[in-house]
Amino acid sequence: MKIVENNISNFLVISAMLFLIFLTRISHELTSFALPDASLIIAFAAGILLKEIKYLVVVFLGIICLDNFAIYNHGFQNISLLNGSYFFHLAIYPIAWWFASKLKIFDLLNCTTITLVVISLGFIISYGSYFYLYDMGPSDSISLWSFLQNNFSSYFMTNIIYAGLFFLGLKLHAKLKPTAEDIFASK
Repeated sequence: MKIVENNISNFLVISAMLFLIFLTRISHELTSFALPDASLIIAFAAGILLKEIKYLVVVFLGIICLDNFAIYNHGFQNISLLNGSYFFHLAIYPIAWWFASKLKIFDLLNCTTITLVVISLGFIISYGSYFYLYDMGPSDSISLWSFLQNNFSSYFMTNIIYAGLFFLGLKLHAKLKPTAEDIFASK
């Protein structure tokens, strides 16, 4: 019976994660329908809650399928998933998942440190590869440093807010169900 409960719980968690990916990634910007992209923190959450790699694959494929749908549904002919910057951008999700899978979530200092490392690495890899491999290139008038500075605050703040909400949600869940802390910390 425990396996069935665990499978149902995992199914509900991964379904919620895929829904949040859809809700936050369909446009990448805050709109009346979509929130800012939360994919990095969702991959991070998958590493904490669902430590098996099959769940990372589901999140990863969900992101790719949704990106493909958004590009072709909105008629963006000049955007393609087959470019170097997108492959580097996709690399941030397994990195986030791996760091999170090694994390003891209820240690606030460790959690904060790892979260900041993941967000910083995600930003540098994603935006750096976009700058060099897709959009600007090193010959453009704007420097990489300027490009990163212009985009840092929105990326950083959005991901910090999502990470904080996730952490608070786990703490609330642990308060309501005290055995949850042992489950998360022991995985």
